[in-house]
Amino acid sequence: MMRGFSGQVGRGIDKAFSGARLGAVRTCWAIATACLIVLVGCSKNYPPLVPSLLVPTMVQRGDSVRAWVSSYDKDGDSIYFFIEWGDGTESGWVGPVPSATDYAIAHVYSDTGVFAVLAKAKDLTHETGWSDTSFIHVGEFGPFTPHRPSGPDSVVVGDSVTYFTAAGHPLLSKVSLQFDWGDTLSDWSEFIPADQFYYVRHAFARAGTLLVRARAKDSLEHISDWSKPESVLVEAPKANDEVRIPNDE
Repeated sequence: MMRGFSGQVGRGIDKAFSGARLGAVRTCWAIATACLIVLVGCSKNYPPLVPSLLVPTMVQRGDSVRAWVSSYDKDGDSIYFFIEWGDGTESGWVGPVPSATDYAIAHVYSDTGVFAVLAKAKDLTHETGWSDTSFIHVGEFGPFTPHRPSGPDSVVVGDSVTYFTAAGHPLLSKVSLQFDWGDTLSDWSEFIPADQFYYVRHAFARAGTLLVRARAKDSLEHISDWSKPESVLVEAPKANDEVRIPNDE
């Protein structure tokens, strides 16, 4: 009887121990699951990269300037940008912009000078440091002085001859050209691309050694200095030669 009683007590103890162990296992799984949920919810969020910044090196005062910015966010978060223009003004935070997107921000400088431009970026959690400094030279830029006009060294009064020249522009703006023929002043030409040769015909009205020169202007009425002169010997027609002075073309 003692042996049977002892067996029943042992089985009761085993059942109680197994139940306790199962409860402990379930509790551990619950804790592990809760920890995993916490870890997933608190996973690390990475800041965007310090933005790249691209600006023109030279601009006309009063023109709208575009600064291009871009940054990459490892988490794929949208990005906001902030620019200091170097003239005491800021863009404020603009965006949001998708990660790895080139984005343009416009600004107008009212003063001339050299301005240091900086940019930074942020997502909803982190803000980057400043980009490398870029410099913009803002000025009143007019055309370069044209090349010395090229044409014949000697002509006869009334003969229509061709001269040509070209003028550059620091901002590659279109230019208009004007010739001083020594005996008259031409009208301004149509606007043509900077550094493109401009050809024009002229018939000199009087004899003598005349100086031909040219100057240029842009659409903002910035006018260059006169070019170096080209000397031309204009000879009187021989006897019985008919003198004709056609219009300039």
